[in-house]
Amino acid sequence: MSYGGGGNSYNYRDNARVQEQCLAKQQAIEDSTTESLRLVQESLNTGAATAEELHRQGEQIDRTHEKLVDINNKVKQSEHHVRGMKSMFGAMMNKFRGPPKQTTPPPEKIETVPTTKSRPPPSGGTSSAYKEPERHHLDTDRTHDNLVQIGVGVRGLKEMALSMGAELDRQNDKLGDVQSEADKANLGVGKVNKDMQKILNS
Repeated sequence: MSYGGGGNSYNYRDNARVQEQCLAKQQAIEDSTTESLRLVQESLNTGAATAEELHRQGEQIDRTHEKLVDINNKVKQSEHHVRGMKSMFGAMMNKFRGPPKQTTPPPEKIETVPTTKSRPPPSGGTSSAYKEPERHHLDTDRTHDNLVQIGVGVRGLKEMALSMGAELDRQNDKLGDVQSEADKANLGVGKVNKDMQKILNS
């Protein structure tokens, strides 16, 4: 009987030790997922700030393009008046042709970058969403919840990256248009100046 009693005591201690090891591993996994969730949330916040700045940059590029288009329209008007000043024939040609048509830039569709909000990681406060697990049993609910939130956050980061990539492509194309309009304005202004100089020297 004493041997059996000793065996039961040994098995009890062995089971208790295994349970403690399992609890320690579960706590390590839970801490790891909590830290990963915190990093994902930080990435989402950084991405949202970057997307907002990118949106402002796109609006600035669009305004620059619109101003250059307006400048070129005014240059065309100046060329029209200068031609009229050159000679009576030029004035007649202007009357026949009429004023030049103004161009208006097409409306640009600015990509909106979605932001994905994820539940913030626990801060040790009283949030009910992140209750401390009981120490006497394996609690996998919190780990599972962390993994779900990480998955949501990663999907949000992917969507954000795709949207910002599309907006960058749009801005690169628009910068090409800005360069083209700037070159056109530079040539037009130079031509008007030369024509005016000829008129003044004549």
